[in-house]
Amino acid sequence: MLKWFLTGAVLSAVLLGQPARPGLRQGPALWEGAWWNSPIVQNLDLSETQRKDIRGTVREYRGHLMDLRQAVQRADSDLEIALGENPLDQRKANEAIEHLATARGELTRTLSQMTLRLRTILTNEQWQELQRRQAQRRAAPFRGRGEGSAPPAATQQR
Repeated sequence: MLKWFLTGAVLSAVLLGQPARPGLRQGPALWEGAWWNSPIVQNLDLSETQRKDIRGTVREYRGHLMDLRQAVQRADSDLEIALGENPLDQRKANEAIEHLATARGELTRTLSQMTLRLRTILTNEQWQELQRRQAQRRAAPFRGRGEGSAPPAATQQR
């Protein structure tokens, strides 16, 4: 199940021209990018019909996804405020946590539904090639450090 979700997130990210990253982030969201400019997609041999169907699907979901993204951002902000209060109101913080979890869940559900629709537009061969390219892309930052190397440790703040 997790593999399917991650693959779906990768598909959305690649088709929409944005990197797949967990968590909330600033800047354009997956559905706001120009997927057709992505080097990974440019020579995937998408037909004009597929491009049209992908654009239509993204257009159909865009407004709702933008609303859901804003709801997640508001809920995240509400949680930060609740956690920063002195004295801490545990009831208020728990409500903010539940609100954030619900908002993220709805965003994930809707993004996954859009991803499923996008996946049905691709042929099996395109899907397999997209997965291969994405695996190469994910491995690229670790090349040159030796097999099995981990990324450098984050600098600790003091």
